[in-house]
Amino acid sequence: MNFLKRALCAIGYYKRNTFLLFLIFTILFTLILSGLCVRDASVDTARRMGMEVGGALLVESKVDENGEARSLSLEAAKEIAAHPAVKRSLFTSSVKAKARGGFKPVKDRFAQEEADETALDITLLGCDGVHPILRDDSRLVDGRRPREGDKDYAVLHRSVATGGFVQVAVGDTITVAASAQGEETELTVIGIYHSEVNRQSDDPAGYADNCIFVSLDTVEAIAGSNDLQGGEFVLHDPAEIPRLQADIEAMGLPQREKLGMIALDGEYQKIAISMDNIVAMTGMIFWAAIVLGAILLTSLVMIFLSSREFEIGVLLSMGEGRGKVILQLAIETLVPVLLGVTAGALLSTRTAALAAQMLGASARGVEVGIEGRAVGLVYLCGAGLALLASCVTAYKILCFKPKKLMMALE
Repeated sequence: MNFLKRALCAIGYYKRNTFLLFLIFTILFTLILSGLCVRDASVDTARRMGMEVGGALLVESKVDENGEARSLSLEAAKEIAAHPAVKRSLFTSSVKAKARGGFKPVKDRFAQEEADETALDITLLGCDGVHPILRDDSRLVDGRRPREGDKDYAVLHRSVATGGFVQVAVGDTITVAASAQGEETELTVIGIYHSEVNRQSDDPAGYADNCIFVSLDTVEAIAGSNDLQGGEFVLHDPAEIPRLQADIEAMGLPQREKLGMIALDGEYQKIAISMDNIVAMTGMIFWAAIVLGAILLTSLVMIFLSSREFEIGVLLSMGEGRGKVILQLAIETLVPVLLGVTAGALLSTRTAALAAQMLGASARGVEVGIEGRAVGLVYLCGAGLALLASCVTAYKILCFKPKKLMMALE
């Protein structure tokens, strides 16, 4: 074990070389570990931001040649809503109906011909909550939006009377029916809305002014069917949308060819792109640091070897095996490198916390710390760099001619 004793003595004797290696790799691995920690904190922060922004999958019935868009069965929608990735669901449906009392439909200003008011259709937009159109594209002029459990209600457009003047007030009762002679359904007006979005009459949602928001039960009673126009499925984590789409495909729904799926995750995708850029940049910095470390360590080892040729020649001339000399020099390289990794792990905790604070991770409750696997990874990288340098050392020593060196010295 003389080579081990010589290695430890050499580490103390060549203090300048040892300290230089230690300092270089302390800085290098501090940066690497800080980068890995900031990457993890950034990914976690982006994930939380994505969950705050939210995302949903919209499953819609395609409009067929008859203009019908009621292909999603209630049973299929409930099966999708039971998926573990779904946080909550919203079912929608619509049906054409006739105004029977209490209000008048509005003439479509996009129509080419004058229409008889009594012949005008209205569109009942049913939902088991607040309809997405009423929620996103409309504002209330009077009254309130529907609440969970509300029945037999109606939310009318403010232009339900000719001339655009509201002639129906909140609390009034209106009647609608499936046809001019059909059975009437009474609805209580709970709100009046206005929408800047113009949907022409060939839109499945109907002409905007003549759209009435009602409960899903009302549409079912008028249509005589519980088939839906679509469902909006809000997920716990928007990143699960692809998995939900794949699972819906695997369900083998009989009406699948009549359904379309739209991912409502635009804001999440913006965050995800930023997250991917951070991960890619961190990966590039990591590998660049490793390559830089390999170049620096190899160069330093070659410089150190050139200054110790006489020592190596003497050892080999005295009969010391080349393998033991290689092991001695490998230990001299490995020890300061691993010490640098240890110092880097201790220092990077503070620098990573500071960097994560600047990124806003702390404000979102993201805990910043060095993971054990990250420390293990850099220890492996340090050992790998030392092994690479040892390969250079081994090549130099195996090519070494001690007799020729001693003769040159004489």
